[in-house]
Parts: sequence; structure tokens; C-alpha cells
Amino acid sequence: MNESISNLPGLDAASMNRRAALKWLSRLMASACSAVIAIPGVSYILTPLLGRRDQHAAVVQRVARWQDIPVSRPMQFPIVGNRRDAWTVHPDEVVGRVWVVRQPGQSASPAEGQVLAFSTLCPHLGCAIQQDAKSGQFVCPCHKAAFQHNGEKVSDQKLGRKNHAPRGLDALECHVVQDDTTQEWWVEVTYEKFEQGLTKMVKKV
Repeated sequence: MNESISNLPGLDAASMNRRAALKWLSRLMASACSAVIAIPGVSYILTPLLGRRDQHAAVVQRVARWQDIPVSRPMQFPIVGNRRDAWTVHPDEVVGRVWVVRQPGQSASPAEGQVLAFSTLCPHLGCAIQQDAKSGQFVCPCHKAAFQHNGEKVSDQKLGRKNHAPRGLDALECHVVQDDTTQEWWVEVTYEKFEQGLTKMVKKV
């Protein structure tokens, strides 16, 4: 009697449905566990790749007080920000440097003053631009590219040799702003990096 009951088609179908449901549930749980383990691992691997999107983000910084910058004498200032190294973020590190040139012939009022700011990275291959004591020009120590104080590159004819720079110095956004608390006037620069070797400025991404 028992043997005949166990062989009934309805019972076999019910048993098969339960087994199929258990298999489906097991696979679902296994997939969920795999996802829980995999997501942190994938995130760990992709973090430095995704971080490249913000490693060239603009940094806005007040570099010096207006009154501390002499007219027509270029001054160099460091730019401090967050530096990303693979999976690690290093806060408050020097991420770049700028040349700042206060323009002559301006009103004594800081609100009407004009200041130019340039990246110290040579647009040719990225060497650090220096100032030549004799000529007063900006000069690249690597391939002797030369630039005027307004950022324009010196012509080959005037330089007496080939100027390897593909363009002038990379100009940066620069403003004279007043502090709301102290009422002092500051020179504020927006620091960005640009692709090298191109005839036009293209922001790095």
C-alpha cells in the first residue's frame, strides 16, 4: 500500500517542485553572498581609476596679500591641496606652483588692480619654469624655452635660437579679493593642469 502511494504522479510532481525551489533559493543565496564579497573587492580595485577623475580638479587658493606682491616682479607660490596616490589621499600637500606677476600702471586701489598668474610647468614637457636673472624672462631649464612676463613665448628670432615651447605659459584664473573678516586684499588663483606638447591649452582630465 505504501509503495503504491509513493509512486503517485501528484506526489512526484510536488517533490520535484520543492527540490527545484530549494535549488533556486540556494543559487540565489550563493549569488548574494558572492556579490557581498565581490563588491568591496571591485571597489578597491576601481578606486584609483575613478580617483583619476578628481586628481586634476581645480584648486582655488589665496596665495598672498596684495600689498606683499611688488609691481612687475614675478613671485612664485606653492599651491596646497589633496594629492591622491593610488588608494591613499594625502591632504595638505603641494600639488603645484604658480608664478604671479602684479601689473604696472594700475590704480593704487586693490579692487582695480590686475595680477597675472601662470603655471610653473613648461607647456613643452612639464619642466619647472624658472626666472632668468639676466634677461628677466621665464626660462625652462630643460630645453631653454623662454617666455615673457605676460606669458607669451619669446620668438625664435628674438631668442636667437629655436624656442621649443608649443605655446605660451599656461595662464590661470586670478582675482584680487577682499577677506570678509579682516578686510585685507588677497590674490586668489585657480590652479589647474593642462596637457603638454599641444599648441592650445587643454585641461587634464
